[in-house]
Formats: sequence, C-alpha cells, structure tokens
Amino acid sequence: MKHTRKDLSDSKVEYSIEIATEQVAEHHARAVKKLSRDVKVAGFRKGHVPAEVAEKNIDPQKLFDEEVNAAINAALVELIAAEQIQLLDRPDIAITKFVPGQILEFTATVEIVPPVKLTDPAKLKSKKQPVKIDDKDIDEVLERLQKSVATKSEVKRAAKTGDEVVIDFTGLKDGEEFDGGKAEDYTLELGSNSFIPGFEDAIVGHKAGEQFDIPLTFPEDYGAKHLAGQEVVFKINLKKVNESKLPELDDRFAGTIAPDFKTLDDLKNDIKRELTARAEQEIAQKFQNDLIEELAEKSKVEVPEVLIEDQLKALEQQFVQNLMYRGLTLEQYLDQEKMTREEWEAKELRPAAEKRTKGSLILSQLSRDWSITATEEEVTAQQAKILAQYNDPQLKERFESAEAKQQIAQQIITEKTLAKLAELNS
Repeated sequence: MKHTRKDLSDSKVEYSIEIATEQVAEHHARAVKKLSRDVKVAGFRKGHVPAEVAEKNIDPQKLFDEEVNAAINAALVELIAAEQIQLLDRPDIAITKFVPGQILEFTATVEIVPPVKLTDPAKLKSKKQPVKIDDKDIDEVLERLQKSVATKSEVKRAAKTGDEVVIDFTGLKDGEEFDGGKAEDYTLELGSNSFIPGFEDAIVGHKAGEQFDIPLTFPEDYGAKHLAGQEVVFKINLKKVNESKLPELDDRFAGTIAPDFKTLDDLKNDIKRELTARAEQEIAQKFQNDLIEELAEKSKVEVPEVLIEDQLKALEQQFVQNLMYRGLTLEQYLDQEKMTREEWEAKELRPAAEKRTKGSLILSQLSRDWSITATEEEVTAQQAKILAQYNDPQLKERFESAEAKQQIAQQIITEKTLAKLAELNS
C-alpha cells in the first residue's frame, strides 16, 4: 500500500491511498469465494461452484461492496498503524479509481487526535503539600466516636447546645413554602452547624411542646441560588429534647471501639494512622491534578469539538443522575439556580468538558511518549479485584467483557502515567 498525506487542519487529514495490485487481487478472490457459497448453478452442488463459474453468477454490486469494503478496511488498519494516528470519527471515503481484482485507489478524509505539544513534564512548578495531622484532628475523630456511642435520654428542660432535638419545620419565603424547606420528625444535634447560621442557636432555650418562628437570612454564597441572600421564616414545632451523655475518654472507651485497642493511646495511634493514609491519598491526587492543569496551561493542546461533545454528553448524564439521588430533575435544578439550559451549558458544563478533554489528551500523549502499557497480568489482576466485589451475575458478565478489559487497561495506563509524572516532579 502507498499513501500520501495532506493536512487540512490540526485535526483533519486527507490521505490518498493506492492498494497494491496483489492485495486487490487477494481481496477479490476472497470476496468471490465468500459470495459463491450462496450461488446456485445447474450441475454443481451449492457451495461447490468453481470460482470462475461462480463469479459470472454473482451480483456485480454485491461483489463490488464485498471486495472494496474489505480492501479499504484492511488498508485503513495498515494506515493507522503506519501513521500512528487516533481516529475521532468514521473516515469519509471517496473511491477515485477501481478495476476489479486489479486496481483500487481512494481518498480517506479523517478526523484525528491533533498532536499535543507538551512543555517539559519534568520541569513543572506545582509542589506536593506535606501531610500534617495534629492533635486537633485526632480529637475531632474521638469526639465523633464519643457521640456515636453516647447515651440519650429525654429531658423536660430547655434545649441547650449539645442536645439532640426532634422537630417539625416549614420554611416560608414571602409567605410561601419553598422546595427543600420542610421536614417532620427531623433529628438535629444543636451545635452541629448542620443548618444555616442562626437556625440551631434559635432553638436553644426552648422546651418540648413549644411552637415558634425563626426569622433568618440565607448566606449570600448559599448553594441554592434562589435562596442565597433571601429572608425566610422557619416555623418550628419542637417535639422532643434529648440529653446526650458522652462516655469518658479512657482505656475502657477505646476497648468499646475495637477489642484490639487496649489503651486510649492505641486508639489515638490508629486514628492518626488512618488520617495520615487518607491525607496522603488526597494530597497525592491533588498533586497529580495540579500537574496536569499546569501542563495544560503551558502546553499547546487543540481540543477537537467532537471530543468535547462526547464529554458534554457524559457529564450531563452524570450530573442528571446525581440530581436524581437528591430528588431533583435537571429542569428543577435550573429553575432553582435561575439559569437557562444554554447558560448552564456555557457556564458549568462546557468548561468542565473542555478541562477534562484537555487533561485526557495530555495523559494520552504522555503515555505514548513514555511507552507506558498495561500487561495482561495487570489487567487480569485488576479485573479479579473488581469481580470480587460483585455477586450479581449480570454485573460480573459485564466486567468480563472485552470492552471492560480495555477500560481497565486504560485506567492502569493512566495511573502509571500520573505516578511517573508525580515522581518526576517530586
């Protein structure tokens, strides 16, 4: 096969391809053999008609399609390997010359992943932050553990900070109830800062059986834009006040958390170990993300629209699914945020899609530059870990598919690439 290349843009290329005569002849012979299986000729058994006889009885259009499609597909596979390109869409094929079994010439106009011109990935300025776990962090975990095993008893006195209350509440804005502002038999720990500032403090001093109003103003930076900075009134029905009695922080308490802990210091050391491991993982991930973002800023990365469109669809699907878990539709979310769909796509969705696509292109380029691969053993081991998490036969079958193995391999390559990038800049 011979080919010439003409660059139409950074991501569009036109190839002129001439398939060798002997290759055309081979594809022609295979096409005749395949189609002759269904040819019926008097004096011959079906499937045993000689090729030269069968060819005269084959529909010319079927023979053309079979021969040409097979030859072009084989040529494209060879072209992709020779040029080391990644196609973004189906090629636009135009046949320029064809003689059955002898000559086949065509042009293929393809959308490809454009070349990524990276700055030196070993000379980035992003730094990995040190892990810092202090006594305050450990004390916060100890406090949560204390509260998780605290004993609660109903009291008749006025509620105070640290108590657990059971309430009904209804939020009103301009006299009308607003979405997400109503609940019954809601359990709330006073002082937990679970609600907007002022809500929990306003319950302190009230007794069970009291009904009262709490006028508040939502913070300007509140997540739901339709409530940010708005004045509201919460109608409260305080149904119960429970006093929490925390256990003493001592060796006995440590043993109630896990039998292996003989002393309170054992528990503290375990908490510190867990917090350190978690912090190291989070810091490592942030460091990798910072490096990719810095590479994106300092490198020339053309992002094809077709890739952005793919990411837009994936991100929207993920976002809608997350909204479903919160009991919202996309339309309700947009209404709350006072945005049109076009504004949401322009302000939130498209920037995220462009950022993710650019990062993916950079990682792909790095993995190629560094010749990073995933071995069959690595893929099999990772696949086994994933399969061990599921009992559903259908899920297991999905993760055993060739597509799933390819995705696992790509994930391994990505992790190796990020690890090497971090190592070079540590």
